[in-house]
Amino acid sequence: MENKVNNSRKEMPEHIKKMFEQMHNKSDEKFDDLSVPQDESKVMDETVQTETVQDENVQNDKAEVIESQVDDKKADGEEDKKSQESNKKKHKLSKKALIILISCISAVCIVALVLGLVFGLSPRYTKMSAPTVEVHALSDRTIVSVNKNENANIYEFEISFGTSQNTIRSNNPSVTITSYLTAPGEYVIRARYIGDNARENSDYSEAYSYANYKTLTSPSVTLQNGTLTWERVDNAQSYHIYYGSNENAPLYLLATQPTGTQNVTFDLSALSSQKAGRYYLYVQAIASPNSYYTNSDLSEVVIYDNVKQLLSPTDVSYDSQTNTISMTLPQTVAEYDIEIVINKTYTYVYNLQGDTQLSIDLSPYILAQDITSIDVRALGDDEYLLSSQTVNVALA
Repeated sequence: MENKVNNSRKEMPEHIKKMFEQMHNKSDEKFDDLSVPQDESKVMDETVQTETVQDENVQNDKAEVIESQVDDKKADGEEDKKSQESNKKKHKLSKKALIILISCISAVCIVALVLGLVFGLSPRYTKMSAPTVEVHALSDRTIVSVNKNENANIYEFEISFGTSQNTIRSNNPSVTITSYLTAPGEYVIRARYIGDNARENSDYSEAYSYANYKTLTSPSVTLQNGTLTWERVDNAQSYHIYYGSNENAPLYLLATQPTGTQNVTFDLSALSSQKAGRYYLYVQAIASPNSYYTNSDLSEVVIYDNVKQLLSPTDVSYDSQTNTISMTLPQTVAEYDIEIVINKTYTYVYNLQGDTQLSIDLSPYILAQDITSIDVRALGDDEYLLSSQTVNVALA
């Protein structure tokens, strides 16, 4: 029996042995001799119980570890969820803050814009000086210009007439404004520079007052039976009738004719005081003083032949004692000739200039006893100045 016990002890597994030693150390029990007889089954039961306890402890430890891991995961999940919710809240707060910031910036911009409009403030850096306006009236167009500015992005011109206003924007410092000058009168013209991103628009220039005059329409003149006729010209106060001896000769004012309500006429008998001949006539419409109209150009030329008939001398007589012929000259023509024909053969011409009486001694030409007939007439060129009838002089 003792041998068996000893054998059992000898055959006891090493880990059980170590367990017993540990238990012995814990309980402060000292085993002087491991060979003391013990109930083998009791030892085995204790061993089994110890292993069971250890297994349970291990399993419990594992369960606790798993449970701890599960709890940790749950905790981590909850932490993640809380973190996500916190991030969402932070994102919402950031979005709200961004919206508030943008709204504040927009409000500041709007306030700055309003202040700029009200008080003339501008975000640009440098304000350009106002330009100086010049207007040039050429024969075929009217041009407005300003001095060139390298910093100007656009040149702006403002043209006002009465209640109407037109604005022209150009890349050039001069523009043609003929099409805007539709009526005669006083136009007000201003200009300014439109700046680039680094320049503020200039103020408008001083107002330039431009008097736009309109030329009256030239009359359209016709000639019939010694009378000039033309249609009334709008805004004309009167008409001047000019004449010249040829198309290149100086013109002289013949008469001034007042305007009418419809057609205007002029009788060319007024030329009777002028020398007979061909005349070149023109009519011009005359504008009213202090109006925005100017006199018209001359009308197209009208050719008029001023033909005059000379009157025969009167009171023609011959004195054979003195061999002298006398007569009265009723002509209104300033200059013409008197033709005296003796015996139907000898012709003598005397030039007269404004004379009303004429007495001629025929002795240097012919003796009284040789005279058989005398014929006298006022002599013209028979083109524009027609000769008078011949007067036969009675001999004593």
